[in-house]
Amino acid sequence: MIMQTYQEKIGAVNMTLLETKKFKSSKIVFKFRAPLERETITKRTLLSMLFETNNEMYKTQTEFRRRLAYLYGANFYTTVEKKGNEHILTAVFDTVSGRFVKDGDTLLKEAFKFMEQVFFFPNKNGAAFHEATLEREKVNLKSRLESVFDDKIRYANKRLIEEMFQDDVFRYPASGVLEDVDQISASELFDYYQNFLKNDQIDLLVAGDITRDEIVPLVESLPFADRAEKESLNKAFPVRSEVQVITENQPINQGKLALSYHTGVFFGDADFVPLQLANGLLGGYANSKIFINVREKASLAYYASSRIDSFKGFMLISAGIDEKNYEQALKIIKEQVAAMKAGDFTEEELAQTKEMYINQLLETNDSAQGLIELAYNNELKQADLALSQWIEQIRGTTKDEVTQAVQKLQEDTIYFLAKGANEHE
Repeated sequence: MIMQTYQEKIGAVNMTLLETKKFKSSKIVFKFRAPLERETITKRTLLSMLFETNNEMYKTQTEFRRRLAYLYGANFYTTVEKKGNEHILTAVFDTVSGRFVKDGDTLLKEAFKFMEQVFFFPNKNGAAFHEATLEREKVNLKSRLESVFDDKIRYANKRLIEEMFQDDVFRYPASGVLEDVDQISASELFDYYQNFLKNDQIDLLVAGDITRDEIVPLVESLPFADRAEKESLNKAFPVRSEVQVITENQPINQGKLALSYHTGVFFGDADFVPLQLANGLLGGYANSKIFINVREKASLAYYASSRIDSFKGFMLISAGIDEKNYEQALKIIKEQVAAMKAGDFTEEELAQTKEMYINQLLETNDSAQGLIELAYNNELKQADLALSQWIEQIRGTTKDEVTQAVQKLQEDTIYFLAKGANEHE
């Protein structure tokens, strides 16, 4: 189906409209972007949680959810993430397409009224957020942050990033810092909220059977103040002169091994697609070198995979292993990276990886959220990687180009979460 794309600035809001009849629902996504800072990330996460809990009009979560149910079972939720050295608070309103309901012409207006209430009329007492609501969400956030410690895969990856980026604000998780939660008062958070409304870069991405003439007046009606346009932060981090090795001991059943590599390649760069294919060959799919050689052939790992962060420019390899297999597993993983650098993979393996990568992208094309995230990534990086162009680049990438892209991998940190004292420190 044909999709019409409109991009324009409406007041403080950068709007991207993906007009399509492909979906039976309409997705309205606000993304608020600010520099990643220790002082603000926990506040922003609490703010995101308050947005989806209650507000001045709907003072309880029951009332809040009842209103969504009345709007034909609409869904509203928030998330936080980091892309490079920026923090992004996302608010999503998902509702049935207006063409399927009798009063569909007013449904979009009601959606925007609801979001205006969320953003501009919070549940507050004077110049402070409603104390009881905030305290409840602080308990929920602490529970969420503490849960990382119980998920040892996530914990090991978190610790690796903390060590790799020890001199960079990227070391902090997007969801906040546990030690900071209790220190945030209702009045302090309200002060920050006003700063958030005034200064965050705002992107609105809409996907559905919605016309430009329908959406523009609704965006114009939102009282966001004008603000200076700020480019996306793209701060590279220095290459480490010597690989650092960190071992941590905990009473666990299975060791967690994590390795990181500097890539210096970002979304939309010339080497972006070749490096993504290299990652697929190395550890991204079930036919990858790490999966086959570490997990299948040598039976050294319970899981083994690699992934790339294309907004910070690094690769992370992780594996669950028995502690006694540390040296052997590490050796085989490094051998697979060396094999990739030497071009030790076949044209057939590359072709298989291309097809899996393309299928993954086509799945993205089947969801409104996938289309929105692709549009947003292009916006942030000022890239022009449309889906059709992306697939064309994949098909046209040569073995030599993949091998050249892998040369950029530079080992940075090895982190091992072990279950007892050992000799790897």
